[in-house]
Amino acid sequence: MRRCSTCVMPESTPGIVFDHNGVCNYCATYQKFDYKGEQKLLKILNAHRNKNNRYDCIVNISGGRDSAYTLLMLVKEYQMKVLAVNYENPFTDIQAKINIQNMVKALKIDIVQFELKNRIHERCLRNNLLAWFRHPSAAMVPVVCIGCKIIWPDIIRIARKYNIHCIVNGGNPFEYTSFKKELLSVPRDASLKSTYRKNIRGLLREALKNISYLNPILLPATLKGYLFENQYAIGSRLLAANIDRIDFFHYIPWNEDEILSRIRSELNWDSPSNLNSTWRFDCQISHLKDFMYMKTLGITERDDFYSKMIREGLITREHALSRLKNENKLHLDIIEEILSRLGIEKLHLPT
Repeated sequence: MRRCSTCVMPESTPGIVFDHNGVCNYCATYQKFDYKGEQKLLKILNAHRNKNNRYDCIVNISGGRDSAYTLLMLVKEYQMKVLAVNYENPFTDIQAKINIQNMVKALKIDIVQFELKNRIHERCLRNNLLAWFRHPSAAMVPVVCIGCKIIWPDIIRIARKYNIHCIVNGGNPFEYTSFKKELLSVPRDASLKSTYRKNIRGLLREALKNISYLNPILLPATLKGYLFENQYAIGSRLLAANIDRIDFFHYIPWNEDEILSRIRSELNWDSPSNLNSTWRFDCQISHLKDFMYMKTLGITERDDFYSKMIREGLITREHALSRLKNENKLHLDIIEEILSRLGIEKLHLPT
């Protein structure tokens, strides 16, 4: 498979074009991430320090590496009174659950955990998976994550309950997969708010090609997912108009080695022994997404993620290729276990 001579994006990437030097258009148009800086972060955090309140802010945690580091920094380095909040995703990897227990114990903080009612996560996932397998589409892979897109109202409810006006998230800026935008006709340089709006239009356009996604019973949850997809979604902005919602790594540079070193030594954090990657293992649905992207495009989101890291000067191309060789593997045992839990047992996955 031909890959870009600068990054590692392969020729099967949607919309990719190579110049005469073998450099892809993703590299040619890439702009390095412009961090807002620690001073701006401190200004926001200081505005929410409240000696009369039990908590200064919420940090959303999943058991993964970036949210763990965000929590560590907010508690230890910035001395914030943090309430950890965790959605008890029914597909959380067991190691992520252990990590959550360890970090709460190590930092001696409080945590609020919540579930979604009526197995809505599982029901939405089952419906969308069956729809996807009827007509596989790379553009529609994100619909398997609809369950995690309807949790923001609960997070905001918890913030209001404890009179908290600051919510901090730990997602890093290089995780916004570029080829997803290409599949939905979203410009690669679109802002986060603009991307959200255009993503919805693109997904609705694709869903109309396969009406199996539009199950009337699950339609309210699906619409809620689009309204509250993330902190930038219109529902989140309206419901939390007086609450600051910030991405930690939009202010502080994301450094993989430092993150892993500190959370391992200070929080007793670990990754599953059966996986070769420390990225996105916390939700097992990531293995399903790998399968779906491999089936339709021959790549996974790691190809895009590591390409961004190359462009940012964080790793070499050789290192990225080595990691892809070790990590771009399908874990069919985990996938089949998920399908079995959902009552989907007639699909024959390639071995």
